[in-house]
Order: sequence, then structure tokens, then C-alpha cells
Amino acid sequence: MNNHNSSSDPSADRVDFTTPEGLRQTLINLNTHNAWATSPVAAELMVYATSKYTPIARAWHRDPADAAYEAFIAMRQPTTIKATDPWAVVTRAVALGIAAEAHADRNMTSQDKARRPSKRPDEEPVRAGHYEEFFYDVHPHATSLVRPNDMGGAERVIRTTSVFLVVTGWPARQVEQAVDYIAHRITGLSSHQSALDTVTKEHNIALRLGYTPEAWARLVNLIVGASPRKRRPDRLGLLARALLGDTARELLADTDLVHLSREIAADLATTGELP
Repeated sequence: MNNHNSSSDPSADRVDFTTPEGLRQTLINLNTHNAWATSPVAAELMVYATSKYTPIARAWHRDPADAAYEAFIAMRQPTTIKATDPWAVVTRAVALGIAAEAHADRNMTSQDKARRPSKRPDEEPVRAGHYEEFFYDVHPHATSLVRPNDMGGAERVIRTTSVFLVVTGWPARQVEQAVDYIAHRITGLSSHQSALDTVTKEHNIALRLGYTPEAWARLVNLIVGASPRKRRPDRLGLLARALLGDTARELLADTDLVHLSREIAADLATTGELP
């Protein structure tokens, strides 16, 4: 009986590639046998990587396939296999690559320059109609406001929440990405407390979006809603209120909510936790 299959087929001896050591061995097998195009393990690995890095892609408004491509490139590098934690190297490569693509598109520059913050322009170019949606949502003299039925429900909820935060002092593009990520991330979580606990602890995503853990926690509380405490009822988050039908104008009419949002944004800007 020959052992040809076990020595040439990386799927013969399967390992758990979701662990750092499992990924290392899987990459060694795939790269050694040049089996990326033929091995079912490679296909399973890329499906897993696409799912794993979809939140990063969505946070930057990119297709999950872009994140999968960045992961694939990182997995082919010898330095990834030699790293203490190969998954950490892949994750960082995906985050940097997706961010560079987004900055390149936004700043109308090359991806190579976008990877180096020192070479990015101080201000991103403003395209025609760039902030038009804010005008139609909040300007008191707009004759035709956007209504819930005019767009998909999720898009309306995300945009309403983003508009409110921008008008109350949060940096526009940065907070739009955060709202979009949080809205998609909490979908399917079992409870409000689960959503708060899960998203608040995602410090890696927070840092990639430009927030310190403290700023991120306070933003998540605003967007998802505060947990009830002794002598204090729970507070609906911005997403919940928008989902229930509140428009940006109605949210801005809530003076307590506006004061809270502006106070947090001002505090974080003063302490340097917001740009």
C-alpha cells in the first residue's frame, strides 16, 4: 500500500485551521504542494476567511471578497507561516489592505500611497453632492424630506443614525463607518445586553475605525442603547429609535439626547480620543 496521497494531498491529514498552529500547518501543506487551486481544504479555508473578515470589509464599505483576497495574499507569504500567531498576521494584513483601498478611493490616490498615512492628503477631496443627503434630512427649509418608504429599511436606519451623530458633533466619515459596522454586527445577536457586551469589547475594530476603547464604548452605548441600572431605566439606542420610525429631525428634537451626544463628542475631542 502506498502513501502517495498522504504525502501529496494536503487534505489527507486535516487540522483545525481556525487555530494559529492549525493555520500554520495548513498553509505549509498548501504552499508546499501548490494545492491552492485543487485542495478542498483551501476552499474551506477561504470560505472561513471570508466570513471571518466580512465585518472589516463592511466597516470600510468594501465587498467581503476584497477582504478574502487580502487574506489570500497574506497566507501566501513566508513571514505569515513563521509568525508566532499566523491569524494575527493575516488579520492585520486584511485590515491594512482594506483600509488602504478605501483611503485610495476616497482620496483619489494610489493604494501604495494610501498605505502610508504620511503620504495621504490632509483633507479628502469633496465630490459633487457629497453631503447632499445631510441637507435633505436636517435642513429646516428642505421641501421634500427623505421618508422611510423611500429606501431600504436598513439603509434608512443607518443613515438616520449617522446624520444625527454628525450634526451633534461626531466626525462624519469616521462615525458613518462605525454606525454601518455596528448595525450589521448586532444583527442576529440574542439580546440587547449581548449586543452591548459583544460590540463594546471589539477593540481591534474600534482602533481600525479610529476610536480608543473609551470612545468606542461611549459611541456603542449611544447607538445600541444603555443598559438599565439601579434607579435608571434603560435608554433606547439610536438604531432602535430609527428602526421604530424616528427621523433625523425627530431625533434632533429630543433635547436631552442631543445634549448627551454633543457632550460625549466634545469630551472625547477635548481628551484627544476623537480626531
